[in-house]
Amino acid sequence: QANHLRPVPLWSHLAVAMVAVLEALQPLRAVPLWLSVMMLGSMAAPHCLYAYIWDNPEDFQLRSRTMPLRLLGKHAVAVMEKLVLGLKAIQLSTVLAWFEYGLLPACGFAAAQGRWAVADALRSAAPARWILGLGLLIPGQALNLGIYKAIGADGVYYGAKLGRPVPWASGFPFNLGLRHPQYVGAMLSWAGIFSLLAASPNTAAPLGAVLLGWTGLYCASAAHEASSDADTQGK
Repeated sequence: QANHLRPVPLWSHLAVAMVAVLEALQPLRAVPLWLSVMMLGSMAAPHCLYAYIWDNPEDFQLRSRTMPLRLLGKHAVAVMEKLVLGLKAIQLSTVLAWFEYGLLPACGFAAAQGRWAVADALRSAAPARWILGLGLLIPGQALNLGIYKAIGADGVYYGAKLGRPVPWASGFPFNLGLRHPQYVGAMLSWAGIFSLLAASPNTAAPLGAVLLGWTGLYCASAAHEASSDADTQGK
């Protein structure tokens, strides 16, 4: 008599998948907590600033005319630009520190004595990693540069909210059908950088988790902006 195999329940497949994911994320447990907290804070900080200015443009304009923010520029747009660029510099520094002193050592990648692990990770990158990394980084930066060329700093840094004229743009990158091409460009750029620094196979899952969370922050900012009709002004 033939034996009939019973189908494996869906929950069993999900449980196996969950265990595999947790095992793949094990290197994150070896990363110093303070490093992860710093990186997460640097990831979230610009989005908190975006939300505050988007919801409170008059308050931000008032604060921009007082010390110490007025040192950053004569107009609220210039002040926001300097704040965002400063936060981005901190963000890049904390991400590189997280790689250097956290993820790469936790994944068993050891740099040569007296050398930086991040630099060695780039040196050791196989051609496929360079193709993938640059294939994400270059289009991402093209989107970022394209939006600056299309609407300028006034358009990028909420000029429509902060009392600056913003030209209507319908060419690149807005002709690609992307509502927020700069956010897409930022995520493509970070994905490219992460690909170049993924020095060992066991870095893939932790980096994927970080990118997923980061994408969630950009999606939240995009949804928050899209919830207001002012998002259509000047674009």
